[in-house]
Amino acid sequence: MSNNNGIPATVGLIMDGNGRWAKNNGLKRGEGHTKGIENMIKITAHAFEVGVKNMVCYGLSTENLSRPEEEINHIYDLVIKVFDIFVTVFSRLKACVKYIGDLDRLPEAVRESMKRSENALNKFEGRGRTIYVAIAYGSRKEIVSAVNRAIALGKPVDEDSFLNMLEMPEEPELIIRTGGESRLSNFLLYQSSYSELYFSDKYFPDFDNSDFDEALAWYAKRSRRHGQI
Repeated sequence: MSNNNGIPATVGLIMDGNGRWAKNNGLKRGEGHTKGIENMIKITAHAFEVGVKNMVCYGLSTENLSRPEEEINHIYDLVIKVFDIFVTVFSRLKACVKYIGDLDRLPEAVRESMKRSENALNKFEGRGRTIYVAIAYGSRKEIVSAVNRAIALGKPVDEDSFLNMLEMPEEPELIIRTGGESRLSNFLLYQSSYSELYFSDKYFPDFDNSDFDEALAWYAKRSRRHGQI
């Protein structure tokens, strides 16, 4: 549901193009991911400041885990290294953090760092601002896991109760994808049934606050009928 000022309450962000940005700038792919995670923090902080309540940032898909070991390890290291910055920024904004995905597939040191940031920010849970970081995440697996939980409970579900069984219980009004591709790539497939989809040709490290504001302005002009006339 949008806020009264036309700002979407929940925004999904597919942060695509970090590696290609690095290549275009004569840098190693890892440097693109470094720039990307720094930009994720800036964009999310800006989103909260302009009135967005939930940001869902697609950091690493289950398919991405098959990339070269050096690249994946660099991303893991980033999760640990940005801990202090992450906690400082989102403490100031009184926002909590939740990680979603197949977290058991991550190295123990990464899981511990993520848990520490969750614990450091959980005092802000319920204050109205949450950043969901999707890492080792795949929507199909999320749906299958929720189905299996429903079966184990032995009770039928409806659309609302099934949504609450998913790791990500919020339905984004707007999903932004950078990098010039026009697909969801296994991101929030159930939750995005009526999301507005905004695609930017910019690689994510070049996607700044003004670009985010343009996406919000585009969203504000959309007619949200949900199948009605």
